[in-house]
Amino acid sequence: MNKLGMVVTVGVVAAAGGFFAGSMAAGTKDPTLTALKDEKWTPIDAKAGDKGPQMAVVFGDPKAAGKPLGFLLKLPAGFKPGPHTHTSDDYAVVVQGSAHNFVPGADEGAALTAGGTWFQPGKKVHDNHCDSKEDCILFVYTPAGFDFVPAPAAPAKK
Repeated sequence: MNKLGMVVTVGVVAAAGGFFAGSMAAGTKDPTLTALKDEKWTPIDAKAGDKGPQMAVVFGDPKAAGKPLGFLLKLPAGFKPGPHTHTSDDYAVVVQGSAHNFVPGADEGAALTAGGTWFQPGKKVHDNHCDSKEDCILFVYTPAGFDFVPAPAAPAKK
């Protein structure tokens, strides 16, 4: 199996396991369904509120450091968070929009659209860009919880 196939398989297995775990944690053995329009979005940056990135938890607890978390991430059209790291590796699948995951100071590369995936190793500086006219929505799986650690900007190329 190639690397991309492995990433997609891991993401799908993690998501499926998370959906079942989420249902069990909620005290029900019945399937749960939530339409995208009915997701409960929570701002990631309190200062930016609903004008900044937002999260809708699919499974896990965003406050539980070191624990698996699956969530939908909504990035406003045109949004770039700036260079940053996360403690955990993360696996992302683009659900809506056109998004980039790249090393600061380098070319952003081709945008990923619905169905495109990326793997971002933990503790590696990177940036993202939602270059759509609509909000970008991604499904993100972090096996060791979610955090956002701003990093210094990359030096300008000469």
